[in-house]
Amino acid sequence: MGIAPGGAAAAEGGWGEAALSLLPPAAAAANKRLKEQELLINSQISSAAADFPQNRPVSTGLGLSLDDRRLAAASSSGDSPPLFLMLDDEIDRELQRQEVELDRFIKIKGEQLRQAILEKVQSKHLETLTSVEDRILRRLREKEVEVDSINRKNRELEEQMKQLTVEVGNWQSRAKYNENMISTLKFHLQQVVGQSRDSKEGCGDSEVDDTASCCNVKAMDLQLVCRESKESKGQVYCRVCRVKEVCMLLLPCRHLCLCKDCESKLGFCPLCHSSKVIGMEVYM
Repeated sequence: MGIAPGGAAAAEGGWGEAALSLLPPAAAAANKRLKEQELLINSQISSAAADFPQNRPVSTGLGLSLDDRRLAAASSSGDSPPLFLMLDDEIDRELQRQEVELDRFIKIKGEQLRQAILEKVQSKHLETLTSVEDRILRRLREKEVEVDSINRKNRELEEQMKQLTVEVGNWQSRAKYNENMISTLKFHLQQVVGQSRDSKEGCGDSEVDDTASCCNVKAMDLQLVCRESKESKGQVYCRVCRVKEVCMLLLPCRHLCLCKDCESKLGFCPLCHSSKVIGMEVYM
């Protein structure tokens, strides 16, 4: 396989500028040195061929020797076979080496590009997941605040329910106590009314005697006479003012002995002198 002078230029044209631009710096420098060596060798071969006499080899005429045919072909071409074969092998090895380096360079760059794209995609996915996680955590915190508020309101309502239950129980107890008190007051009121009627029936003679004594002595006040006459008719008057009828029942002593005005001014019972807790108005 022979290469004519100018083969390096043809090889360079075969690679092209695009292929040379893809080579790494070390491969480009080696390729440049190789081209310089090829040009130098081609110039030396050309000068040697010009000086070397063009002698044709002597053939046996039988054509049985393969070396004879190779020598004849080499002689007809005017080149030196061993030198061109060595140069061809060197160029093939250099091209193969550069091709391997180019493949390795492309593979490395492809791997780097793949890693960069993968890292970019992973970073984008991580940002998306972080954003989603932040939104979810924010919503969870808002829901926790709402749940805490609802629980607090529920506790307040439970406390209010307990207080209302206690108040309802107190009011029920008070209502029951008032019912019992009303029943007791009715009973005592009936007794008082019965006693007043009994006193009315047994005070006829005393009324005549009192009237006679008042007429004879002329020292009793007219109002006292009228009051006594009213008492004789069954009316009971206040133990303090002795003018108005009794209408207030004092508790807890249960004495019916004061009018409404005097009850608001006194803090004790005028009959038993016990402390007054409350006064209840009784309609007679």
